[in-house]
Amino acid sequence: MSNVPGMMSSGSEPDAQGINVDEKKRKRMISNRESARRSRMKKQKLLEDLVTEVASLKVQIHNNTNKYEALMQKIVVLESENNALKVQQMELAQYLKNLQLMQTQMELLEFNLMNQPGRTLCDIIVDVNEPPKVQSWQCHGSNQPAIMASTKMLNY
Repeated sequence: MSNVPGMMSSGSEPDAQGINVDEKKRKRMISNRESARRSRMKKQKLLEDLVTEVASLKVQIHNNTNKYEALMQKIVVLESENNALKVQQMELAQYLKNLQLMQTQMELLEFNLMNQPGRTLCDIIVDVNEPPKVQSWQCHGSNQPAIMASTKMLNY
């Protein structure tokens, strides 16, 4: 027989190597199946997590939409109130101007009263509130005397 190692073998050696190879294949197959199962479970868990996240985000979107609509309604109400307050501010500003004008007029009346001894504030107020007296020679209360033209002057 030949002196090459491994070429000569007894009947039990090839069977032992074949069993070792088969055992390695079987262990590798089991390991691969377990790895594939873990991978599938991992993907399944990831998918479930994503589905849960999508559902959660949909709820958030719905809630945020409701909050947005409520805020928009508040904005409309506040803008309306703001416009009403602006109108009121303009009215009050005009009222203030009128009060300042009245104050100025009162100060002038007081000044006139101080310069006219013997007259009271009530006398001056009555004079201001009474219509002017019309003289027979005045046209509808004007301060200009009526001009009467003679017929001789019109005939040149």
